[in-house]
Amino acid sequence: MTGNVNTNLVPIPPEANTTSHQPSFDDLQLLADISQLLQTTNFEGVIERVVQIIIKITGAQSTRLYVVKHQMEDVQYWQILRRLIDQQPYDVIPVPEDGSIYQSVYDHQCGYIIDDTLHDSHWNQFTDERAPIRSVLCIPVRVGAKVVALFSLYHAQPNQFTAFHLRIMTIISNQVVSALRNVSLYYEMHARREQLSATLQALNEAIIVIDHLHQLVLVNRSARQLLGIKRDQTISGQPLIDFVAYEPMLEAVITHICPEEVCEPLQLRSERMQRDFQVSITGWTSGEQQQLGHVIVLNDVTALGDLGRFKDEMLRVATHDLRSPLALISGYTDMIGVELGDLEPTPTSTSIEQHLDIIKGSVDRMGRLVDDLLRVERIRKSPLELQEQTDLGAMTKLVIVNTRMAAQAKAQDLTRDLELEGAPRITVDAVLVRQSMENLISNAIKYTPTGGTIHIHSWYAADRFYFSVTDNGLGITEEHLPYLFESFYRVGNIKDTSIQGSGLGLSFVKTVIQRHGGDVWVESVPDEGSTFGFWIPSQPTDSRYPNTR
Repeated sequence: MTGNVNTNLVPIPPEANTTSHQPSFDDLQLLADISQLLQTTNFEGVIERVVQIIIKITGAQSTRLYVVKHQMEDVQYWQILRRLIDQQPYDVIPVPEDGSIYQSVYDHQCGYIIDDTLHDSHWNQFTDERAPIRSVLCIPVRVGAKVVALFSLYHAQPNQFTAFHLRIMTIISNQVVSALRNVSLYYEMHARREQLSATLQALNEAIIVIDHLHQLVLVNRSARQLLGIKRDQTISGQPLIDFVAYEPMLEAVITHICPEEVCEPLQLRSERMQRDFQVSITGWTSGEQQQLGHVIVLNDVTALGDLGRFKDEMLRVATHDLRSPLALISGYTDMIGVELGDLEPTPTSTSIEQHLDIIKGSVDRMGRLVDDLLRVERIRKSPLELQEQTDLGAMTKLVIVNTRMAAQAKAQDLTRDLELEGAPRITVDAVLVRQSMENLISNAIKYTPTGGTIHIHSWYAADRFYFSVTDNGLGITEEHLPYLFESFYRVGNIKDTSIQGSGLGLSFVKTVIQRHGGDVWVESVPDEGSTFGFWIPSQPTDSRYPNTR
């Protein structure tokens, strides 16, 4: 580009020279038409019509859009530019640095007018149009604080554009960019909604989204099957209660909806589908924390339910089909022992008596295992006896007295540290909590060598009662710690294989404590010892039966 450069070019304020052209009724009507055109999310053909209106208002003979090249590389602005250039002829230009009108518009971010290109050194012709150009009006297209493009009007006659036209063009440019930004946001939100919808449809869980009136907003494929909704059936705005006749289980779901952000989980069974569901309900709110509705997720746990029923059947077998033969074996073993006692002792009879003792011991261990298994299961399913306030400090002392004899039999030192001054009496199932304490101490005695030390520590802090047992016994490696409180789990690397156990003692403790709303923990270092403990809240409730107190 060539031409003399006048660096003193001054921008024309949009409010200047307004007397040269006052807006007519037709001008105002055309501006109103542009505003109406921009109230849409479908911009196909809109920019072309806006340009036609601009030509009517300004009298321009041609227009041109110049997109600044490096702004096309910015994703933030490209989404808006793309919708602009899809419908408007444009040229891609570098950042203007030639002292022309285009550089002035870009640098100062405001419009300029050239009254006559023959007498203005700022004129450089970007466009390749062959028609003569005498008048030019150029405005910046801004997105935020950045100029992303330049828009120019041209005329073959001089002095065709005024400050009024400049002001009109600035207003129109701002309206177009604002509309394009809104449209881009709309399509971005639409794309995210489609992405979310596709994700929800792919999930196996049934997901139901309802508004504050319990009317359907969104359901996924699994939820349609649950509700009996056809694929092409419109559901938006339909009350959830309308589907209770088809799926009666939904009545319990609707009743369970709560005003809190997260409702208590719910276990339900659909007799129609013969399926078990774990139901979770979460509220969704607006930015002002106004609750707009709920998201209901129904997770099919039929396989887990079948497993639970299988477990119950196995417990029934253990109760009846195992206990009876065990009792029979034990009875015949006693009878044989009595008959042997009436005979003269011989090497053979002595050997038989030893075998009978082994049988008797094994039967007794199996009986205790069955009893422990049934006891844990009863605790899991039966309500706790939360009736009397209990002095847990006195209970701790009693448990220590009851277990001291077992510790003395192995020459172990049993110490205590009770920090319970001012601790309140707590309503617990006293029998089960006492058995839990005894289980932890008995475990420590069992796995601590002769002459070892066992320390019992109980304290009250932050509205919780804490109880822990520390020993200097065998210790446990880290990989076993997460599984110690599971039923039947026993550490496989115990050096002393003579230590007997069912693997249910710690499971019993965990079940009891968690039913009280508390929790258990363990810390251990191999060959140094272990600490097992639990805490109970000062106002426990039965986690399985929340209304029990």
